[in-house]
Amino acid sequence: MDITVVNKILEPFLKENNLEFYDVSLEKEDGNLFLRVYLDKPGGITIDELSLANEYLSERIDEYDKDLPEYFLEVSSPGAEKVLRNLDEIKKHINSYIHVELPQMIYEGTLLDVLDSKIIMEINAKGRFKKVSFDYEEVKLIRLAVKF
Repeated sequence: MDITVVNKILEPFLKENNLEFYDVSLEKEDGNLFLRVYLDKPGGITIDELSLANEYLSERIDEYDKDLPEYFLEVSSPGAEKVLRNLDEIKKHINSYIHVELPQMIYEGTLLDVLDSKIIMEINAKGRFKKVSFDYEEVKLIRLAVKF
């Protein structure tokens, strides 16, 4: 089975429930195969929404998975510290607290803006707030972060 078909199967459900497809993977873990589907929603997704999505997908995926060995289906959110995979996702999280890894530096702070491919954030450097900016091309990793 081509696992990209999962998004197509879920598309009507996602539209109807204002949910977003984030990712899908097929992974072997401790001798078991897991089909993992990650969904999200602006403001966060609930357990009930994930449960309904799991039921919806379970009922419809059988016709596509005939060539797969037995697997476990998991539908979940990408988590509070999800990776922001492109500029569009980053732009959706302006004013969010983020973690950024660059080749020579790691920052945590508030995302202020994205101008073209320049990311601007505010960090707390030893009790002083300052703005930093860098090009998206420099980023090794950028994800949401939980502020303590």
